[in-house]
Amino acid sequence: MFVAGDAAHIHPPTGAQGMNTGIQDACNLAWKLALALTGGASRGLLASYDTERRPVGEEVVGRTVRHATEGGVQTDPDDPATVMLREAQLLVGYRGSPVVDTPGDGPGPRPGDRAPDCGGLTGPIAAYPMRLCDILRERGTVLLLYGPPASYGTAGVAPYEELAEEARRKSGGRVEVCAVCPADGLPVPVPGYTDRDGEFAARYALTAEEPTALVVRPDGYLGARLEQPDIARLGRHLAAVFDTDR
Repeated sequence: MFVAGDAAHIHPPTGAQGMNTGIQDACNLAWKLALALTGGASRGLLASYDTERRPVGEEVVGRTVRHATEGGVQTDPDDPATVMLREAQLLVGYRGSPVVDTPGDGPGPRPGDRAPDCGGLTGPIAAYPMRLCDILRERGTVLLLYGPPASYGTAGVAPYEELAEEARRKSGGRVEVCAVCPADGLPVPVPGYTDRDGEFAARYALTAEEPTALVVRPDGYLGARLEQPDIARLGRHLAAVFDTDR
């Protein structure tokens, strides 16, 4: 049995956190249940719901009770910008979860962090810029391949093809693959978009000289970030999420 929303963590309405927290419970659980029901989930995927969401519920309950008894949100010691981001549930993360890759060091969002949105992405036909959230919407788990730069030549495409094939194989075809290329990038043989304004690279702290693969979960969080993409490491991450024996 799984519980979500007020059934899991009812608390004072300070900051209107009940709806935000409950919806994020549902987003976290829904894709895992769907994968389990279709026979594609790893043995530990459903257990990760409690691992990821229980600390969030405990933090929200503790904070809202404190606000209700000590004078409201304005008593929070953090700066106003941080307070607003936390109240909007935009600082929630799952680093350390058993179903995300090791965060590692480095700039930009890491595994377990919310995948930031960006604009300025154009497709091969329509030049009207799109947002990343629009591209990811309703795609399930997505492997985003960044690059390669045109200077790599056609030989630089091979590692991307191998990563795409590994993602499809380890997930039973459940991972979709698409690429985001620099404005002067070399097209790769998967659905791709051009980072026309460089906003994607900036938000994710990417450089064209360092190819990077990003696994984005259906709930909008990064499952893995692979600099100098390692096929074996990608396979290990996907094995934590998908039943790779089916």
